[in-house]
Amino acid sequence: MAALGDILSIAHVLKRAYDLYNNCQSAPSELRLAREHIHALALCLEGVKSDLVNNPRSFVHQRNDIARTRQHALKAHVGLCEKALRRMERLLKKYQGFKQQHVSLWDRFRWSTDGKKEIAECKADLVVATSVLDVFLSKEGISVLWRLEGTVEALTRQIDGLARQLGALAALVPPPVNGERAARPRSGSNVTRTLVLSLVLARLRKALRGYRRKKLGGRKKTPPLGGPKRPHPATRVNSGFKLDKKRSETLRSYASNIATAASPPPPYKPRRTRTPSPDFYYLPNNSSSPPPKPIRRSSSMQRLLGRGGKEHPAGIGLLPAEHYECWKVGVGSLAFGPKTAPQFLPHRRGQMQLRKMAAVFKEASLYDGKALNERDARVKLLLNEKNKREKKKKGGSGKTWYFVAARVVKRDPGKSGMVVVEKAIVILVRR
Repeated sequence: MAALGDILSIAHVLKRAYDLYNNCQSAPSELRLAREHIHALALCLEGVKSDLVNNPRSFVHQRNDIARTRQHALKAHVGLCEKALRRMERLLKKYQGFKQQHVSLWDRFRWSTDGKKEIAECKADLVVATSVLDVFLSKEGISVLWRLEGTVEALTRQIDGLARQLGALAALVPPPVNGERAARPRSGSNVTRTLVLSLVLARLRKALRGYRRKKLGGRKKTPPLGGPKRPHPATRVNSGFKLDKKRSETLRSYASNIATAASPPPPYKPRRTRTPSPDFYYLPNNSSSPPPKPIRRSSSMQRLLGRGGKEHPAGIGLLPAEHYECWKVGVGSLAFGPKTAPQFLPHRRGQMQLRKMAAVFKEASLYDGKALNERDARVKLLLNEKNKREKKKKGGSGKTWYFVAARVVKRDPGKSGMVVVEKAIVILVRR
């Protein structure tokens, strides 16, 4: 397509993400924490490159109106990702000298006032760009479509092999003996009755269509408005999606980084001593030691209640009873008139990812005005709806949904400019 020039630069944007990911490794500690968000963004960009740009059957290479609309949305999402990466690049170059030992007092003051604010905003922009692009790819069904197609093709191959085996078995049937005619394979079936019944139903459908045509006053050649139309044959065309090795390696690396960050350091993960077996000293091993006394251990519930809700010494206060959810909220403002009703779209992410997103949004809310609080009408409406559903559950769960963090993503004026949609991401937690 002619308008694909900006989208085809995805390779350049992806290279920028990988270079920035590698450069953050040697950056100051505050900037080094943004590597994980850059890694997640690079993973989404790999999906766009392998599933859309390199796939000749995707909507990126089509020219109809629906494809152009989706191309415009993809172009906006990729541009948002590139904007976040460029801002992080400028910040990395600006504060690269802070890793040195001798830093002036003015630079230290500038870092304390502006540096932390810029880093928090950059990390929030990276998280927002990743979430928006991931929602777009999930809506297109790219992440699961190639798996379904692979399963269908595998079943088709198995069915073809089974048909060949049945043909080979039919060839092994011996011929009739003494001129006797062998019975037909379907002599006992209801094929004849089925054919007659299908003909009768076809005549009834034709009579019903004629009755509807006369009742509506239509001509013979015009199809009836409310009647059934002739079904067209449906053929399945492969979408061209396939497994990409580069994307799989990036996904495994990202998952391993999350698992490594989630595990506490060795000093805070002591190994529980094994309870000695009382039967050990009664075995014939020439041991004269007395048998050990039974060890009374406290239950898991007592240990949990004894903590008193305190967090882990390493700062990993992850309670197993907490469950996070992420929602994308959109509210339209008309050019003349009130606002439209808010629309809510769930955004599925892992629990560890949602916790880190909430921490980034909370940090960014201290410096900019894009953050939302509990008094916002959208947040109140979402919390009320979630708590109502929680109370209606069978038996009552006894848990409540609370607000964690929220941030405005963008304001989309649309094509006509008559409706401006403000989109935001809201993170809730159930305790």
